[in-house]
Amino acid sequence: MYVEYEMPGPNRHPFSAAPDKDGSLWIPYFGRANQIARLDPNTGVIEEFAVPHKDTAGIHTAVPAPDGSVWLGEQASNKIGKWDPKTRTITEYQDTYTPGLEGLEDGGSKHTVRVDPTGKVWGTGVRSPLTAFDPKTREFTHFREVISPYGVEIDKDGNPWFAEFRDGGAIGKVDAKTGKVSRWNPPTPNGWPRRIEIDSKGMIWVALFRGGKIARFDPKTQTFQEFQLPGPSPTPYALGIDKDDYIWYSSDAMDVVGRLDPNTGRVTEYPYPYSENMMKEFFLDSQGRMWYASPPNNRVGYFVLADGSPNP
Repeated sequence: MYVEYEMPGPNRHPFSAAPDKDGSLWIPYFGRANQIARLDPNTGVIEEFAVPHKDTAGIHTAVPAPDGSVWLGEQASNKIGKWDPKTRTITEYQDTYTPGLEGLEDGGSKHTVRVDPTGKVWGTGVRSPLTAFDPKTREFTHFREVISPYGVEIDKDGNPWFAEFRDGGAIGKVDAKTGKVSRWNPPTPNGWPRRIEIDSKGMIWVALFRGGKIARFDPKTQTFQEFQLPGPSPTPYALGIDKDDYIWYSSDAMDVVGRLDPNTGRVTEYPYPYSENMMKEFFLDSQGRMWYASPPNNRVGYFVLADGSPNP
């Protein structure tokens, strides 16, 4: 069962819905609205907050931090933004930027962001390097050996893991203490790793977008196991892990949501009620509901099984 909330106007193009500690959902608008939004899921009320950037910002991600702030990535302008809960305004921090080269190396493309336990904000960008932003010094550190990273997640030790979305793309880890980068290539060549997640046991999960598979990586043994997904064009994009460590994914080309049982490899598919779901990320809330956004349908929502539970 899908429960959805429609955006309050056109051109929002919501990309995700990430829950904060109070249960509100934070939504980045990739469209021309140049805003992030906060949704109260109990009342359906949506508040919107504009970024200072005047041209199209292309806000790809908005994620809450433990202190109540919200960090966002502007793909078109290569900026990191911070929403302050006291002033209810957004401050932007400019990384290197070359007009006309948006999405190319230092031209732009700051999209997925995550906040580590020290408060550093890690950002990825297709055809751009992995970056770490220190709010204290307001400086960016570039990890240029990480090429075209897409997904990024922080493990329990504060180390960021990334997935390189390209031919020959690897998954990898940056040692938070030393800055050393380690990389591992999945068995499927040119699988184009996209989203990456970490389960409760510390296993790394990655969506192989062009490979049509989901891969599990064990950091202790440094070995992979891959799971083939059903259908003619599985194209796994959004990736999420529920409280029971089931793996959920969206198919970009097939308009289905799927659940992988990591113990058996069995995949169960659930059709999405609209065409072109284009789901970008999944976020799990404290009630076990998996939240998503559907940009072309101008909606955000969550899904549960028919009995109201996230799992059988």
